[in-house]
Amino acid sequence: MRIILEAYRVLSDPRTRREYDRGRLRIIPNGDDGAFDYRIWLKERLDEPEYVAKLVFYDLLHNLEDEALELYEKIRDSDEGRLERFFERPEAMDAEFCIAEEYASRGRFVDAYRVMVKLIAMEQRSPGFGYFYDVVLARFRRLVLEDLYRVLEAESMLEKLDEALQIRSSADNDAQFQRRRGEILYRLGRTSEARAALAKAAALSPRLPGLKALSLKLASNAGGVGVS
Repeated sequence: MRIILEAYRVLSDPRTRREYDRGRLRIIPNGDDGAFDYRIWLKERLDEPEYVAKLVFYDLLHNLEDEALELYEKIRDSDEGRLERFFERPEAMDAEFCIAEEYASRGRFVDAYRVMVKLIAMEQRSPGFGYFYDVVLARFRRLVLEDLYRVLEAESMLEKLDEALQIRSSADNDAQFQRRRGEILYRLGRTSEARAALAKAAALSPRLPGLKALSLKLASNAGGVGVS
């Protein structure tokens, strides 16, 4: 009864319920043997996407990230399994951002990129992140420019940069993505394309670091000789 009353106190108040859903309140552990176990209850119902989604959320809040990722992959491509169907939209988006971070922490950068693209598209349709969106954009920029750049070959990286540019996440991001395209194209000896990429970067952010140095390299290698 004490546990039931504590749950009622938390969940009946809109503010504390929102904090609980976001994982910002202390999670009360199960009591004595035989006490109700919400996770087991959810696991018995995994034939329905709703309970898979709820278990993903539960596992994220309870430091069961590997289990959350495994479950998420069962529903991520299903319209019926969208987290926003079963949670408030901001909470669902927060959860998927955590999923992206978990992918990235495991070196699964392409999977992380896929989730981030989805979240940015959702935010563009209807804001859900609020002030946190700046953090999301910065993380997306780092994921593309640093994480993917370490693991993808040049041509594959160019494809991802083109995709990222189509999203139009922000002018600052697009300027940096164009600059990185210019760098890769220059290394491949595709100097005319590199110049075009740098021109687009400069139009978006004239003082972007690295533009001037790369432009000088292009000017001195007019014949299209790449760098080693």
